[in-house]
Amino acid sequence: MNILLVDDDRDLRGMVMTLLARDRFEAREAETAADMRRQLTEHTPDLILLDVRLPDADGFELLKEIRQESAIPVIMLTGVDTPVDRVLGLEFGADDYICKPFEPRELVARIKTVLRRSNPREEVGSDQESVTLHFAGYVLDLTHRQLMREDGEDIELTSGEFDLLRALAEAPNRPLTRDRLLDLTRSREWSPFDRSVDVLIGRIRKKLEPDPTRPTLIKTVRTVGYILASKVERRGARQSSSSAAPGMTA
Repeated sequence: MNILLVDDDRDLRGMVMTLLARDRFEAREAETAADMRRQLTEHTPDLILLDVRLPDADGFELLKEIRQESAIPVIMLTGVDTPVDRVLGLEFGADDYICKPFEPRELVARIKTVLRRSNPREEVGSDQESVTLHFAGYVLDLTHRQLMREDGEDIELTSGEFDLLRALAEAPNRPLTRDRLLDLTRSREWSPFDRSVDVLIGRIRKKLEPDPTRPTLIKTVRTVGYILASKVERRGARQSSSSAAPGMTA
């Protein structure tokens, strides 16, 4: 696995590069946004560690730029852990974030978690039958962590978006609270006021709903949370097909 570290702090880069080498990651480093762009034209990393504040660019704008081109997993490195930074990172497509200074082993654990979610083919044989969830014209492949339309068109999801959609699709027509969704989708600690679920729901709606402002598939249940209002059929290895009850109205 190859990591691209983008940060203007030379000491931090040295520490992180040493840490990644010890864990047998291949790693490259970039000090500026211009250097990052150049490296991305030459090599596609498996994951990017991206500083929020760079001398020649804003990290969030760079994240938007990356997301316009690819779904490469991105972990944001933030100097101040604020709700604003967390929300912006999620809105623009970050897979996770970590606040400086961080414990080295925590960073490695976060990297491995995001890579595991984003590269399931490394953990399953290519000949293994996919387990899929079918709903409302979409196919959610749980084995290979992909979302497709029934006509085969791929829909790119970040690891956070995939995990949240999976949680909803595995409990169709049942309202799930924000707390429950956070428990199901995130391994890190969270705050009761964390808006990450709402941000991710908004992003998923933009990709799935004909009119995201009037959602018909992923509905809000007032004072509760969210619900996937659709019949879901599960297909695949060692699974019998099953259908959920008709949808609820939010």
